Amino acid sequence: MRRVTSPSPRGPLLERTDLRHPEGLAIFEKVAVTESEGVVICVHGSLDRARSFARVARRLRSFDVVSYDRRGYQDSRDLGSSADLTRHVEDLLEVIELAADRGPTTVFGHSLGGVIAIAAALAAPSSIGAVIAYESPMRWLIDDGPDWWHPQADAGDEAEVFFRLITSDASWERLSDREKADRRADGPALVADLTMVRTPIPFSAADLSSIEVPVVVAVGSVSDHPRYARSADVIVGAAPIAARRTVDGAAHGAHLSHPDGVAALITEVARRYAEQQGAAS
Repeated sequence: MRRVTSPSPRGPLLERTDLRHPEGLAIFEKVAVTESEGVVICVHGSLDRARSFARVARRLRSFDVVSYDRRGYQDSRDLGSSADLTRHVEDLLEVIELAADRGPTTVFGHSLGGVIAIAAALAAPSSIGAVIAYESPMRWLIDDGPDWWHPQADAGDEAEVFFRLITSDASWERLSDREKADRRADGPALVADLTMVRTPIPFSAADLSSIEVPVVVAVGSVSDHPRYARSADVIVGAAPIAARRTVDGAAHGAHLSHPDGVAALITEVARRYAEQQGAAS
């Protein structure tokens, strides 16, 4: 295990890494500031970005943290967007492989990132130690009523509508013109995401019954949508090694609003997995 010195009095930052994805996916990392206990791979959700995990990463002082802009988003826009879940799973597995020498691997997926993380665990269980999926949209696992999505004609408009829905109209209006344009530029990737979880179905409850990786599904105690809790119940009931956790006081954007709670959850899961592996070896 290696030890490094923090470059900032506030704690290390997520910065561009020398890890090289074969297609040029933008990857960021924060190295452990104490003896490293392993690596945490963070996968962001829709209309988000790798550096949104910076607050959580600073608090994971004894872990390397690696995150990346998913294809079509931010610094990975040049790769183009993709509505193919398999493509996103392959990206995650490639990032995991690039960081494989850093010890036990825990994957934290926020929102749609959790769907990708679970799909990756189903596809390549030997590559992942444990998965945490926070408020991941899995409406196909539950009877969630009529589909809320009514696609906009323009992808930039789709991004604006989605941003206003997830945050608020006031939050959108507080953005600068440059920030609004930046969010709108992620519109094609957002449309691909919203398509990806509708056709075809990413995985079924029957698929989850065969998953070999420990899975923790988490929700915020003040979550905006009961479907997250209902989906969590289905996953815990289907997956053989699954548990449910709650981040107190948090809603959907817990990694931004409640980084202490999210970091504590990740640390608990990562350490438990490492202990189980140690006992088994």
